Amino acid sequence: MELEASLREWTSEQRQLVFPNTVGGVTRYGAFHELVWQPLLREAALPYRKPHAMRHRYARWLLEAGADIRWVKDQMGHASIGETEGTYGHLVRERHERDVDHLNAVLWGVNSAGEGGGRLESDDAERPTASHRRLVDR
Repeated sequence: MELEASLREWTSEQRQLVFPNTVGGVTRYGAFHELVWQPLLREAALPYRKPHAMRHRYARWLLEAGADIRWVKDQMGHASIGETEGTYGHLVRERHERDVDHLNAVLWGVNSAGEGGGRLESDDAERPTASHRRLVDR
C-alpha cells in the first residue's frame, strides 16, 4: 500500500520504469543486482540467471503457449516486428510445425514420425507431403 501511494506522486515518465529507484529514476545495474535481483532469486529458490536471460525465457514461454508474435513484440518493447521475428521467429515456426503434425494426426491418423494408418472414410484426398509442409511454413 505504501508503494502504491508513492507511485501516485510520480510523473507518467517515472511510471514507465519496471524497476525504478526510490526516487522514481532509473535503477543502476549494480543496485538492481544487489537489492532486487539476488534477493528475488533467493526468495524464489531459483538458480542464478542473468536478468536478460529471463527476458528471453519470458518471450519463449509466451510464444510456446501460443501467443501472437505481434503481442510478444509489444511485451518486449521491440521497435519492429522484424526485431521480434529475427530473435524469436524460430519458435513460431516450431509451433507451426507442431500444429501441422497435430492436424496430420487428426486428419490422417499419422504421428509425428509419419507412421500410422487411418484415413477418414469420406476422404479420398491425397495426404500432403513433407515438402508441401515446408512450403506452407514459409
